[in-house]
Amino acid sequence: MPRAETIALIRRYYDAFNAGNPAGMLDCLSEDIEHRVNEGAHRIGRAKFAEFCGHMGVSYRETLQDMVIFASDDGARGAAEFVVHGEYLKT
Repeated sequence: MPRAETIALIRRYYDAFNAGNPAGMLDCLSEDIEHRVNEGAHRIGRAKFAEFCGHMGVSYRETLQDMVIFASDDGARGAAEFVVHGEYLKT
C-alpha cells in the first residue's frame, strides 16, 4: 500500500473513532487484527475487537485531538500520535 493510502487508512480509522462509529473502525481492520490495550489481555480478531468496542461505547466516551499521522515511505508501517480527551460513563 503506498504511503498516502496508509495515512488515509489511519485517518479513516480515527475519524470513525471520533465519530463513535465502531463499524467504521472495523471496516479499516484486517481479520487478524491484534489489539493490545493498556489494561488487560490482548485480543486477536475482528470479533474480539468488536466486543471491546461494545464495552467501550457504554463505559466511556473519548475523542482524539492534536493528531499527527506517520507512515514509512513504502507505506508498510504507520502510526498516530494524539491527545485523548475523555470521560468515564460507568465502571
